[in-house]
Amino acid sequence: MDTAQKQQLTGAGATGLLFLVLLLSVFDAGVVVATCFFGLALIFGMTGWLGFAVTLVAGIIAMGIPGVDSLWYLERSWSVLLFGCFATITMFFPNCIFLERAIGTLCMTLAIVSVFFLLDYESWYRVDEMINQGIISNVNRSLDVFRQMDRIMIIQRDLSATALQLAGYQSRLFPALLGLSSLASMAVAWWGYIGLSGKKLKSLMGLSEFKFNDHLVWCLIGGLLFLVSDVGEGWSRVGENLVFFMVSLYVLRGAAVFLVTTGILFFGKVSLFLGLIFLAPVVLTIAFLIGLSDTWFDYRNRVRILS
Repeated sequence: MDTAQKQQLTGAGATGLLFLVLLLSVFDAGVVVATCFFGLALIFGMTGWLGFAVTLVAGIIAMGIPGVDSLWYLERSWSVLLFGCFATITMFFPNCIFLERAIGTLCMTLAIVSVFFLLDYESWYRVDEMINQGIISNVNRSLDVFRQMDRIMIIQRDLSATALQLAGYQSRLFPALLGLSSLASMAVAWWGYIGLSGKKLKSLMGLSEFKFNDHLVWCLIGGLLFLVSDVGEGWSRVGENLVFFMVSLYVLRGAAVFLVTTGILFFGKVSLFLGLIFLAPVVLTIAFLIGLSDTWFDYRNRVRILS
């Protein structure tokens, strides 16, 4: 199908991406988006007073006021490195679809960061501890706000235990969460830049067109092998993050297949939304299986041929 015939990402879709950034982000959600947008405007240019105004705001958010803790510098370092890799890949491969460039950006960024950690292995433990402390600090602040609103100690204890358990998962899976939130951040920045600059660059497709290279299934297989193999705690964590990252992508791919096979009708969207509310584990599992099997069966192409 020609690119021009495919569904473009709408404002509602961009809002959904922004919600994903807020939901998954380990760092300050606005910093990565603002840095990517600001960098795109500087390198590829911007037109119109509104575009220049948004670029100025993005620059202020990206640079901000220097913080007193190391996490402030870590957030900006990751954002600048991520954008640098994204800009490089975009200039070398301008005709590739966004998702391929974004995943390539993550791979390139990960390779650079891995070299740094190999040269200074202790720095990984410092970064890991820094992220963990930041997550715990955010959870404690949220619980303090709740304690001001609710004086029932039983509810507070239950909520605190659940929140700390979720914080533990977030700390262990922060590399995968950082990767997913970075993909969504780049998407929001790219969508905003294309819309405001008027550049004739490849725009983002809607959720119904969400698809990535089929060979990435080997990342899922590799992650599963790390999980089931007794190769040490470090490699088990690598496996957990790989599996979580790939499962999340396949869930989105399954949702895209569902939207196409139901004709992207209002009923299909409503049923998917209600399913996520009342039967989330079942719906997510089905979406994952559909997305994974789409690697071999390419359901959307079959539906389009039949129609």
